[in-house]
Amino acid sequence: MDTSTVLNLIDKDIFTRRDVFDAASIAQEGFKDTDMRNLMEGLLVRGNIVRIAHNHYVRKKSSKQEYNPVYSNEAKKLIEDVKEKYPYLNFQVWEITWLNEFLNHLVAHNRIFLDVENDGCEFVYTSIADNYNGKMLLRPSVKELQYYLQTDSIIIERLISESPKGKNNAHEVPMEKIIVELFSNKTLMSMISKGDYPEMLESIFDKYNIDQTKMLRYARRRNRKDQLVNYIKEYTNIKLLGED
Repeated sequence: MDTSTVLNLIDKDIFTRRDVFDAASIAQEGFKDTDMRNLMEGLLVRGNIVRIAHNHYVRKKSSKQEYNPVYSNEAKKLIEDVKEKYPYLNFQVWEITWLNEFLNHLVAHNRIFLDVENDGCEFVYTSIADNYNGKMLLRPSVKELQYYLQTDSIIIERLISESPKGKNNAHEVPMEKIIVELFSNKTLMSMISKGDYPEMLESIFDKYNIDQTKMLRYARRRNRKDQLVNYIKEYTNIKLLGED
């Protein structure tokens, strides 16, 4: 089957398996449900389409990429230190300088966030803080950040349950989580100008494949879904699932 013909018959930017099936049925007489699995696998493996949410797909644009965070040496060391000390602890690490890729006003000094399951925050802090020369802060207030922040400061915060995980390992943070943190993490919000949000968000969505279901599920968990959706609709040209 000519898959380009199938995709050309779909007149939606965001489509479902049902839409693919209907188009394939037009393109090939006698197309059956049993043929659907091979067709979808072929489209996904060849990169013709990209899954952006459960049963939601888009045609893959050449400029779209999968986001793979690049950790600094300091963050890599932190991950290894925590894994060695607490091998069964749930935690995630992310860095504010990841956002420099999308910002006009670049973040000059890196900050490393260490999100730890709630019962482990104090244990991690007391056991390894001495190894980081005063750079580790335990759930600091915005006022405390003004006095104690240093380059490569490590900010320990509570890991929210159901936080989305990276594709490579459980300690990695996907971009979907970072987007939500921009609207829910007071520490991060104090470091990034709100005036940079519209262009930054548009750059993220334009360059990378963002799983909107994953993003909105986490936003709901953080009680920020409505705020995030309303902001994107009002201040950006990003098309969200469910929009006409």
